[in-house]
Amino acid sequence: MRHRFALLAVLVLAGCGGSSGAATTGGHATTGVSLALDWYPNADHVGVYAGIDRGFFRRAGLDVTPHAPSDVSDPIRLVAAGTTDLGIDYEPELFYAQQEHIPVVAVASVAPEGLSSIIASGASGVTSPADLRGKTIGVDGSSSTTAFVDTVLRHAGVNPSDVRLQNIHFNQVPALLQGRVDAVAGVFQNIEGIQFAKQGLHPVVFPYDRYGVPAYDELVIVANGDKLESDSAYRRTVSRFVTALAAATRWAQGHPDAAVRVMAGHAYRDYRGTIRASVPATLKLLRTEHLNPAAWQRFGDWMHRSGLLKETPDASALVARP
Repeated sequence: MRHRFALLAVLVLAGCGGSSGAATTGGHATTGVSLALDWYPNADHVGVYAGIDRGFFRRAGLDVTPHAPSDVSDPIRLVAAGTTDLGIDYEPELFYAQQEHIPVVAVASVAPEGLSSIIASGASGVTSPADLRGKTIGVDGSSSTTAFVDTVLRHAGVNPSDVRLQNIHFNQVPALLQGRVDAVAGVFQNIEGIQFAKQGLHPVVFPYDRYGVPAYDELVIVANGDKLESDSAYRRTVSRFVTALAAATRWAQGHPDAAVRVMAGHAYRDYRGTIRASVPATLKLLRTEHLNPAAWQRFGDWMHRSGLLKETPDASALVARP
Protein backbone atom coordinates (compact mmCIF):
# COMPACT_ATOMS: atom_id res chain seq x y z
CA MET A 1 0.00 0.00 0.00
CA ARG A 2 1.09 3.48 -0.76
CA HIS A 3 1.48 4.62 2.81
CA ARG A 4 3.36 1.55 4.11
CA PHE A 5 2.42 -0.49 7.13
CA ALA A 6 4.82 0.54 9.85
CA LEU A 7 5.03 -1.37 13.10
CA LEU A 8 3.59 0.96 15.67
CA ALA A 9 4.76 2.05 19.09
CA VAL A 10 2.58 4.16 21.36
CA LEU A 11 4.08 7.42 22.49
CA VAL A 12 3.03 7.83 26.10
CA LEU A 13 3.03 11.50 26.99
CA ALA A 14 2.21 12.15 30.62
CA GLY A 15 -0.09 15.06 31.16
CA CYS A 16 -0.75 15.58 27.45
CA GLY A 17 -4.18 15.38 25.89
CA GLY A 18 -5.96 15.99 22.62
CA SER A 19 -7.36 19.32 21.57
CA SER A 20 -10.97 18.62 22.55
CA GLY A 21 -12.35 21.47 24.58
CA ALA A 22 -14.90 24.22 24.57
CA ALA A 23 -14.37 27.17 22.29
CA THR A 24 -16.63 29.98 21.23
CA THR A 25 -17.48 30.77 17.63
CA GLY A 26 -20.09 33.41 16.86
CA GLY A 27 -21.39 33.22 20.42
CA HIS A 28 -21.93 29.45 20.30
CA ALA A 29 -19.80 26.91 22.17
CA THR A 30 -17.94 24.48 19.93
CA THR A 31 -15.76 21.49 20.65
CA GLY A 32 -12.25 21.56 19.24
CA VAL A 33 -11.30 18.41 17.34
CA SER A 34 -7.75 17.70 16.16
CA LEU A 35 -7.61 15.32 13.21
CA ALA A 36 -4.43 13.53 12.13
CA LEU A 37 -4.51 12.90 8.39
CA ASP A 38 -2.95 9.81 6.85
CA TRP A 39 -0.90 11.94 4.43
CA TYR A 40 -0.65 15.52 3.30
CA PRO A 41 -3.93 17.02 2.03
CA ASN A 42 -5.13 15.41 -1.20
CA ALA A 43 -8.32 14.35 -2.92
CA ASP A 44 -8.95 11.60 -0.36
CA HIS A 45 -9.64 14.35 2.16
CA VAL A 46 -12.15 16.35 0.14
CA GLY A 47 -14.97 15.46 2.56
CA VAL A 48 -12.96 16.76 5.51
CA TYR A 49 -12.17 20.09 3.89
CA ALA A 50 -15.68 20.47 2.50
CA GLY A 51 -16.90 19.91 6.06
CA ILE A 52 -14.65 22.71 7.28
CA ASP A 53 -15.13 25.22 4.46
CA ARG A 54 -18.86 24.68 4.02
CA GLY A 55 -19.70 24.70 7.71
CA PHE A 56 -20.85 21.10 8.21
CA PHE A 57 -18.60 20.64 11.25
CA ARG A 58 -19.37 24.08 12.64
CA ARG A 59 -23.10 23.39 12.50
CA ALA A 60 -22.42 20.16 14.38
CA GLY A 61 -20.72 22.17 17.13
CA LEU A 62 -17.21 21.14 16.11
CA ASP A 63 -14.09 23.13 15.28
CA VAL A 64 -12.01 20.64 13.29
CA THR A 65 -8.30 21.18 12.74
CA PRO A 66 -6.62 18.67 10.41
CA HIS A 67 -2.87 18.22 10.36
CA ALA A 68 -0.58 16.23 8.09
CA PRO A 69 1.59 13.57 9.74
CA SER A 70 5.32 13.86 10.23
CA ASP A 71 5.52 10.06 10.15
CA VAL A 72 3.29 7.39 8.62
CA SER A 73 2.48 5.95 12.05
CA ASP A 74 1.29 9.30 13.44
CA PRO A 75 -2.51 8.91 13.22
CA ILE A 76 -2.74 5.71 15.28
CA ARG A 77 0.15 6.60 17.58
CA LEU A 78 -1.21 10.05 18.44
CA VAL A 79 -4.83 8.96 18.81
CA ALA A 80 -3.74 6.14 21.13
CA ALA A 81 -1.64 8.54 23.20
CA GLY A 82 -4.52 11.02 23.43
CA THR A 83 -2.51 13.83 21.85
CA THR A 84 -4.93 14.10 18.93
CA ASP A 85 -8.63 13.35 18.99
CA LEU A 86 -9.19 11.44 15.78
CA GLY A 87 -7.19 10.15 12.83
CA ILE A 88 -7.57 8.85 9.31
CA ASP A 89 -5.70 5.64 8.61
CA TYR A 90 -5.87 2.29 6.80
CA GLU A 91 -7.71 -0.86 7.80
CA PRO A 92 -4.53 -2.99 7.82
CA GLU A 93 -2.89 -0.54 10.23
CA LEU A 94 -5.64 -1.22 12.75
CA PHE A 95 -4.83 -4.93 12.65
CA TYR A 96 -1.15 -4.18 13.19
CA ALA A 97 -2.10 -1.97 16.11
CA GLN A 98 -4.17 -4.74 17.64
CA GLN A 99 -1.16 -7.07 17.53
CA GLU A 100 0.75 -4.42 19.47
CA HIS A 101 -2.13 -3.97 21.97
CA ILE A 102 -2.62 -0.34 20.98
CA PRO A 103 -6.04 0.95 22.15
CA VAL A 104 -7.54 2.28 18.91
CA VAL A 105 -10.69 1.39 16.98
CA ALA A 106 -12.20 2.26 13.61
CA VAL A 107 -15.55 4.03 13.82
CA ALA A 108 -16.48 4.66 10.17
CA SER A 109 -15.18 4.46 6.64
CA VAL A 110 -13.81 7.31 4.57
CA ALA A 111 -13.01 5.24 1.48
CA PRO A 112 -14.84 1.89 1.85
CA GLU A 113 -13.02 0.10 -0.95
CA GLY A 114 -9.45 -0.53 -1.91
CA LEU A 115 -7.54 2.30 -3.56
CA SER A 116 -4.12 0.65 -3.50
CA SER A 117 -3.26 -0.97 -6.80
CA ILE A 118 -0.71 -2.39 -9.16
CA ILE A 119 -0.41 0.09 -12.01
CA ALA A 120 1.32 -0.85 -15.25
CA SER A 121 2.54 1.40 -18.02
CA GLY A 122 0.43 1.26 -21.14
CA ALA A 123 3.64 0.76 -23.11
CA SER A 124 4.44 -2.45 -21.20
CA GLY A 125 1.89 -4.53 -23.08
CA VAL A 126 0.21 -5.48 -19.80
CA THR A 127 -3.58 -5.60 -20.06
CA SER A 128 -4.35 -8.05 -17.24
CA PRO A 129 -2.52 -9.33 -14.16
CA ALA A 130 -1.64 -12.49 -16.09
CA ASP A 131 0.45 -10.33 -18.43
CA LEU A 132 2.75 -9.43 -15.51
CA ARG A 133 4.54 -12.78 -15.98
CA GLY A 134 8.13 -11.98 -16.91
CA LYS A 135 7.74 -8.31 -16.03
CA THR A 136 9.38 -6.13 -13.36
CA ILE A 137 7.20 -4.58 -10.64
CA GLY A 138 8.56 -1.77 -8.51
CA VAL A 139 7.74 -2.26 -4.81
CA ASP A 140 8.56 -0.45 -1.59
CA GLY A 141 10.34 -3.42 -0.02
CA SER A 142 7.74 -4.09 2.67
CA SER A 143 6.35 -7.55 3.37
CA SER A 144 2.86 -6.06 3.14
CA THR A 145 3.23 -4.94 -0.46
CA THR A 146 4.81 -8.27 -1.39
CA ALA A 147 1.83 -10.12 0.11
CA PHE A 148 -0.63 -8.06 -1.90
CA VAL A 149 1.31 -8.53 -5.13
CA ASP A 150 1.70 -12.28 -4.56
CA THR A 151 -2.05 -12.64 -4.00
CA VAL A 152 -2.90 -10.72 -7.18
CA LEU A 153 -0.43 -12.81 -9.19
CA ARG A 154 -1.59 -16.17 -7.84
CA HIS A 155 -5.21 -15.15 -8.45
CA ALA A 156 -4.23 -14.60 -12.10
CA GLY A 157 -2.47 -17.98 -12.28
CA VAL A 158 1.01 -16.46 -12.23
CA ASN A 159 3.74 -17.92 -10.03
CA PRO A 160 5.28 -14.98 -8.14
CA SER A 161 8.71 -16.40 -8.93
CA ASP A 162 8.00 -15.60 -12.58
CA VAL A 163 7.84 -11.88 -11.81
CA ARG A 164 10.76 -9.72 -10.73
CA LEU A 165 10.10 -7.47 -7.74
CA GLN A 166 12.47 -4.52 -7.67
CA ASN A 167 12.77 -2.57 -4.44
CA ILE A 168 12.48 1.07 -5.43
CA HIS A 169 11.59 2.11 -1.89
CA PHE A 170 8.94 4.83 -2.22
CA ASN A 171 9.90 6.14 -5.65
CA GLN A 172 7.14 4.44 -7.58
CA VAL A 173 6.10 7.49 -9.60
CA PRO A 174 9.51 8.39 -11.10
CA ALA A 175 10.42 4.72 -11.59
CA LEU A 176 7.37 4.08 -13.78
CA LEU A 177 7.57 7.42 -15.58
CA GLN A 178 11.23 6.78 -16.41
CA GLY A 179 10.54 3.25 -17.65
CA ARG A 180 12.77 1.59 -15.05
CA VAL A 181 9.99 -0.87 -14.22
CA ASP A 182 6.97 -2.21 -16.10
CA ALA A 183 4.56 -1.66 -13.22
CA VAL A 184 4.49 -0.38 -9.66
CA ALA A 185 2.63 -1.62 -6.58
CA GLY A 186 1.26 0.22 -3.58
CA VAL A 187 0.03 3.29 -5.43
CA PHE A 188 -3.50 4.71 -5.39
CA GLN A 189 -5.70 4.41 -8.46
CA ASN A 190 -7.24 7.85 -7.82
CA ILE A 191 -4.02 9.74 -7.06
CA GLU A 192 -0.93 8.27 -8.72
CA GLY A 193 -3.15 6.74 -11.39
CA ILE A 194 -4.27 10.27 -12.30
CA GLN A 195 -0.69 11.52 -12.26
CA PHE A 196 0.39 8.79 -14.66
CA ALA A 197 -2.50 9.56 -17.00
CA LYS A 198 -1.64 13.27 -17.03
CA GLN A 199 1.90 12.30 -17.99
CA GLY A 200 0.61 10.37 -20.98
CA LEU A 201 1.54 6.97 -19.57
CA HIS A 202 -1.87 5.39 -20.36
CA PRO A 203 -1.84 3.49 -17.04
CA VAL A 204 -3.47 0.08 -16.63
CA VAL A 205 -4.81 -0.24 -13.09
CA PHE A 206 -5.34 -3.42 -11.04
CA PRO A 207 -6.86 -2.59 -7.62
CA TYR A 208 -5.84 -5.27 -5.13
CA ASP A 209 -9.36 -5.99 -3.93
CA ARG A 210 -10.59 -6.84 -7.43
CA TYR A 211 -7.89 -9.42 -8.00
CA GLY A 212 -7.94 -11.90 -5.14
CA VAL A 213 -7.46 -9.72 -2.07
CA PRO A 214 -10.55 -9.66 0.19
CA ALA A 215 -12.58 -6.46 0.21
CA TYR A 216 -11.34 -3.93 2.73
CA ASP A 217 -11.79 -0.30 3.77
CA GLU A 218 -8.83 1.67 2.45
CA LEU A 219 -9.35 4.68 4.73
CA VAL A 220 -11.15 4.77 8.05
CA ILE A 221 -11.70 7.15 10.94
CA VAL A 222 -9.68 6.10 13.98
CA ALA A 223 -10.71 6.84 17.57
CA ASN A 224 -9.25 6.09 20.99
CA GLY A 225 -10.95 2.87 22.10
CA ASP A 226 -10.52 3.45 25.81
CA LYS A 227 -11.96 6.98 25.68
CA LEU A 228 -14.83 5.83 23.50
CA GLU A 229 -15.87 3.44 26.26
CA SER A 230 -15.24 5.66 29.27
CA ASP A 231 -15.83 9.25 28.12
CA SER A 232 -19.39 10.06 27.05
CA ALA A 233 -18.43 13.56 25.86
CA TYR A 234 -15.75 12.11 23.59
CA ARG A 235 -18.22 9.52 22.31
CA ARG A 236 -20.70 12.28 21.39
CA THR A 237 -17.96 14.27 19.69
CA VAL A 238 -16.93 11.27 17.60
CA SER A 239 -20.56 10.60 16.63
CA ARG A 240 -21.09 14.22 15.57
CA PHE A 241 -17.87 14.17 13.57
CA VAL A 242 -18.87 11.04 11.67
CA THR A 243 -22.34 12.41 10.89
CA ALA A 244 -20.97 15.76 9.71
CA LEU A 245 -18.28 14.13 7.57
CA ALA A 246 -20.88 11.93 5.89
CA ALA A 247 -23.02 14.99 5.10
CA ALA A 248 -20.02 16.95 3.80
CA THR A 249 -18.96 14.06 1.57
CA ARG A 250 -22.45 13.78 0.10
CA TRP A 251 -22.43 17.54 -0.55
CA ALA A 252 -19.08 17.27 -2.34
CA GLN A 253 -20.38 14.41 -4.48
CA GLY A 254 -23.36 16.53 -5.47
CA HIS A 255 -21.22 19.59 -6.21
CA PRO A 256 -18.03 18.25 -7.80
CA ASP A 257 -16.89 21.57 -9.31
CA ALA A 258 -17.22 23.32 -5.97
CA ALA A 259 -15.48 20.38 -4.29
CA VAL A 260 -12.54 20.82 -6.67
CA ARG A 261 -12.28 24.48 -5.63
CA VAL A 262 -12.41 23.55 -1.95
CA MET A 263 -9.66 20.97 -2.28
CA ALA A 264 -7.52 23.18 -4.51
CA GLY A 265 -7.44 25.69 -1.68
CA HIS A 266 -5.90 23.15 0.68
CA ALA A 267 -3.78 20.86 -1.52
CA TYR A 268 -0.10 21.52 -2.00
CA ARG A 269 3.03 19.95 -3.41
CA ASP A 270 2.66 17.90 -6.57
CA TYR A 271 -0.98 16.98 -5.92
CA ARG A 272 -2.10 20.51 -6.80
CA GLY A 273 -1.39 19.82 -10.47
CA THR A 274 -3.77 16.85 -10.55
CA ILE A 275 -6.52 18.06 -8.25
CA ARG A 276 -9.02 18.91 -11.03
CA ALA A 277 -8.94 15.31 -12.23
CA SER A 278 -8.30 13.47 -8.96
CA VAL A 279 -11.16 14.99 -6.96
CA PRO A 280 -13.96 13.83 -9.31
CA ALA A 281 -12.32 10.41 -9.60
CA THR A 282 -12.04 10.16 -5.81
CA LEU A 283 -15.58 11.35 -5.04
CA LYS A 284 -16.90 8.17 -6.65
CA LEU A 285 -14.92 6.12 -4.12
CA LEU A 286 -15.77 7.93 -0.88
CA ARG A 287 -18.54 7.02 1.54
CA THR A 288 -18.70 7.55 5.29
CA GLU A 289 -20.66 4.71 6.86
CA HIS A 290 -20.57 2.11 9.61
CA LEU A 291 -18.08 -0.73 9.24
CA ASN A 292 -18.79 -4.42 8.73
CA PRO A 293 -17.04 -6.58 11.38
CA ALA A 294 -17.53 -9.77 9.33
CA ALA A 295 -15.81 -8.22 6.31
CA TRP A 296 -13.01 -6.97 8.55
CA GLN A 297 -12.56 -10.47 9.95
CA ARG A 298 -12.23 -11.92 6.45
CA PHE A 299 -9.54 -9.38 5.60
CA GLY A 300 -7.76 -9.88 8.92
CA ASP A 301 -7.77 -13.63 8.38
CA TRP A 302 -6.20 -13.07 4.95
CA MET A 303 -3.48 -10.95 6.57
CA HIS A 304 -2.86 -13.77 9.06
CA ARG A 305 -2.69 -16.43 6.35
CA SER A 306 -0.31 -14.22 4.37
CA GLY A 307 2.08 -14.02 7.30
CA LEU A 308 1.44 -10.33 7.99
CA LEU A 309 -0.01 -10.99 11.44
CA LYS A 310 1.47 -13.26 14.08
CA GLU A 311 -1.80 -13.88 15.89
CA THR A 312 -5.35 -14.55 14.73
CA PRO A 313 -7.04 -11.12 14.68
CA ASP A 314 -10.31 -10.18 16.36
CA ALA A 315 -12.08 -7.76 14.06
CA SER A 316 -15.03 -7.32 16.41
CA ALA A 317 -12.71 -5.58 18.87
CA LEU A 318 -11.44 -3.20 16.17
CA VAL A 319 -14.78 -1.90 14.91
CA ALA A 320 -16.96 0.38 17.02
CA ARG A 321 -20.07 2.52 16.63
CA PRO A 322 -19.85 5.77 18.62
